[in-house]
Amino acid sequence: MGTSETVTCEIDCNLLATFEQYNFPKDFDCGLPLINEYFNGRLRRALKSENVKGIGAIVGHDLLGFCTLTVSEITREKAKAGLSKATNLTKQIPVVRLVMLGVDKKLQKCGVGLALMRNALMETARLHMQIPIKGLYLDAAPGAVKFYSRLGFKVLGDPDEHQSTPMLLGICVIMEAYNDCLENAD
Repeated sequence: MGTSETVTCEIDCNLLATFEQYNFPKDFDCGLPLINEYFNGRLRRALKSENVKGIGAIVGHDLLGFCTLTVSEITREKAKAGLSKATNLTKQIPVVRLVMLGVDKKLQKCGVGLALMRNALMETARLHMQIPIKGLYLDAAPGAVKFYSRLGFKVLGDPDEHQSTPMLLGICVIMEAYNDCLENAD
């Protein structure tokens, strides 16, 4: 697929229920070996065992982009840098964790990553309405820090031994965006 071709991509917000309908192309390559290995080796198992919620970018019957979410927690000290209202926090802060996000190179720079993130944020907002959480946490690859920063994520500390940067988007920002989406849908 060249850059001049238009690709029709569908977002499936419930890979947990539908992943067996799709092909997981062996040549999937998002440019990051860790995410490629996860896609080819562990994603299906994680979905099958219901360890993550999956959101997929589908072209035809091929899964060419995905993100996975789970419930997690981070320490109060770590969370403070990413929260605008950091009062009355317990020692461990409940968050949704974006475990992995990968888009095949064929679809990069086409808005697919943003569409996956938009759906991840909506899922986070819906969960917060049921069980209060404090935000969406992730460990950003070096080349993705700028992307997440533009979405409002705050850096929580220095990169770890894998050069991943911990980042958090507070629930206040997520709920504001969620409510804006609902108002614009009317």
